Formats: sequence, structure tokens, C-alpha cells
Amino acid sequence: MSTSALKNSVLSFIKSFNFIIVLYISIISAATITKIGNSGAALMFLKKVNALPPVPGKMLLVSVSFFAILIILMHIHDRYEIEHQWCLIITEFVCTVLVIAALQVNYNGVILLFAAHMMKYFEGSSKKLLLFIFGSTFFLIFDFNVCSNIFNIISFETYTEYYMGTVATILILVKNLFTTLNIIFFIVYTILLLREQMDEKDKINSLNEQLQAANRELESYAAESEKLAQTRERNRLAREIHDTLGHTLTGIIAGIDAASAVADVSPDVLKQYLSVVSDVARQGMTDVRRSVNELRPDALEQGDLLSAINKMISQMSATSKAKITLDNSAGRLSFGEDEGEVIYRIIQESITNSIRHGKADMIVIRITREYNIMMIEIKDNGIGAENIEPGFGITHMKERLDMLGGEIYVDGSEGFSVVAKIPIRWGAEND
Repeated sequence: MSTSALKNSVLSFIKSFNFIIVLYISIISAATITKIGNSGAALMFLKKVNALPPVPGKMLLVSVSFFAILIILMHIHDRYEIEHQWCLIITEFVCTVLVIAALQVNYNGVILLFAAHMMKYFEGSSKKLLLFIFGSTFFLIFDFNVCSNIFNIISFETYTEYYMGTVATILILVKNLFTTLNIIFFIVYTILLLREQMDEKDKINSLNEQLQAANRELESYAAESEKLAQTRERNRLAREIHDTLGHTLTGIIAGIDAASAVADVSPDVLKQYLSVVSDVARQGMTDVRRSVNELRPDALEQGDLLSAINKMISQMSATSKAKITLDNSAGRLSFGEDEGEVIYRIIQESITNSIRHGKADMIVIRITREYNIMMIEIKDNGIGAENIEPGFGITHMKERLDMLGGEIYVDGSEGFSVVAKIPIRWGAEND
């Protein structure tokens, strides 16, 4: 059983135990007063006490009733959230005092019940200790020897003097045993309450340690994420270099190979080849500088996505003499930078592949949209390819789409076709 459950069980026992004590004292006191009245020894009894004894039946009824009200108030306090808790606490304390007053006997253990019940509503060891001192103080104040001359309190031992010998001893022994056990249970409850608080502190410390461990894991994850981001950035740079310089370097290599082939045969032709290679290299240098200064396509920076695509198509058509048409039924193309760049690069790479590898002179680009899926289809009339081995360009197109959760399909059976599907994020620009 947990400390909390054991503590609650002890408190419930203290409530039941105090009810038994109150009932025991009430019955013994009421029965003794009745016997004294019937036996004609009332005058002798009155000489021993400083106050009139209570009416037997009334004392039993009132003391038990006030104790029942006290238990009900404690139950309400435990089960429901009361807006003005201090009013309820004061009412409970008043009922506690009324139980003692109704008994008119030197039993003050109900004070310990009230203090035990209040302890769980005071947070912090200092406040619990203060309440413990408060309860102990009132416990002593309501002792018979302290307040018998102030209040109408009659000693329980005075009642037992009516009985002779063993009976009187047993009655006093039972009452003292009940009082002692009540004090012991109160001390046990206090210890359990403080132990529960210590357990809560241990749990808090354990949670703090777990939180620190989680923070260390998060820091480790952040470091790994940073490395992953660096890897992605390197891949992105690789794609940019491929898009801007791949074709230029291929031309340089082809020109050098051609120059090497005619070096010993025709110096004039060699010079022509070297001149071409020089021009290509200069253009490559220009592309390198542009890529370093601004890796994002210049056309996307200067205008919207659709304008950038149309500009690229015009330039490629003029350079390659291929007929390139765009059929856009998706409406206004307005997306985030990452989405727009992916769409632009896929179309750019597909056109380059169609002209360079497919030898196509007609390319059709269709952009459609269904719900939140953007579909881009680039199809040419080139030679196609039976077995398509993904190269750098196709691989990086796939990588770009993977970052957006998209897909790409490539077919080379009739000409060459690329179909890309991109899930578009919904927002103000794309509603």
C-alpha cells in the first residue's frame, strides 16, 4: 500500500475511533447521571463537582449530533471545491469545540482529529508543523486541569467514582486507552503526511532528472538535426552545381577530347576547338559566380513562378530551336519558396534532358491540379530510352520531391516523359 493510501486509511480510522470514544463517554456519563439520580446520591455527587451535570439524554444526542455534523463537513471539504474554504474550516473548528462542550467531560481528542484533517490542506512542512503546534496547544487548553474552573467540565473519573472496585478501574482504563491510542494514531498520521511530502519531493527530483536527461537527448537530437541539415544543404548545393555547371563541364570535356584528336593533324582546327572550350569555360565561370552569389534561380527572384517558367521556356526554345509549349490549367502559381523552386528545377531539368539526351524538337509541359495535388507532366518526341538508369539529374529531382512529400515517374517508351506529383500546402495563397 502506498504512503498516500495508508495515510488516508489512518485518517478514516481516526474519525471512526473518535466517534467510538465520544459514544463511549456519552453513554457512560448519561448512564451514571441517571443511576445517581435514581439512587438518591445526587446531593453527594453535586458536592464533588463545580457545575451541574448535563441532562443525560440531551448530552448524548447533542454530542453525537455535533460530531456527525463535523464528519459531514469534513466529507464535503474532501469531495468538493469550496470557494470560501476558510469559512468551512472555521465551521469545522466550531463544531469540534461544541462536541467537547456538549460532552462536558475531560475528553479533548476531537481537537487532534480536526488538526489531522486540516494538515493535508496546508502545503509545506512549516505550515503543517504550525498546524501541529496549533492542535497540540488547543489539546492542552481543553485539558480538564486547565479549564475545569472556566467551563462546565466534569472529570470522567468523578463519574466512575459511583462504581466500586473493578468496574471503576475498567471504565477508567478503557477511557485512558482510547485517549492514548488516539494520540498515537495522530502522531502516526502526521509522520505519514510528512513522509508523503518527502516522497513528492523525491518524485519532483526524479522528474527534474528525467527532464534534464530529456534536455540532453534534445540537445543531441538538435546536433544530429544540424548535421542532417548540413547534409541536405550539401545535397542542395550539389543539385545547384549540377543544374548550373553540369552541362558546361560536359561541353569542356567533349571539346578537350576533340582537340586532342586533331592536335597532331591540324593546328588550325585545334585552335578553333580550344577557342570554343575557352568560351565554354568563361561561361562556366560566370555561372559559378552567379551560383555562389545567389543559389536560387535568378528568374524566381525577379518575378513569380509562372513568369520564371515562361522566361526559361523562351530562352531554351531560342537556344535549342525546339518547340516548347506550356499548358497550365492549375491557375495562379503562387507557392512557398521551396515549392516554387522544386517546380522550376523539375521543369528545367526535364527540358535539358529532353534536348540533350532525347534529341527532342518538341516538348509539351502540362501543369494541372486536383485538390491539393499539383501534377507536372513534361513529354517530348525524342528517342526515349528502354532502360532508364537514374542519373544525377533524375536522382536530385526525386530528392527535391521527397522533401515535399511528392513523387516522380519517368517513362522512356515513347519519347521521354516525366510526371511529378507534389502535395501543395493549403494557405491564403493557395485556397
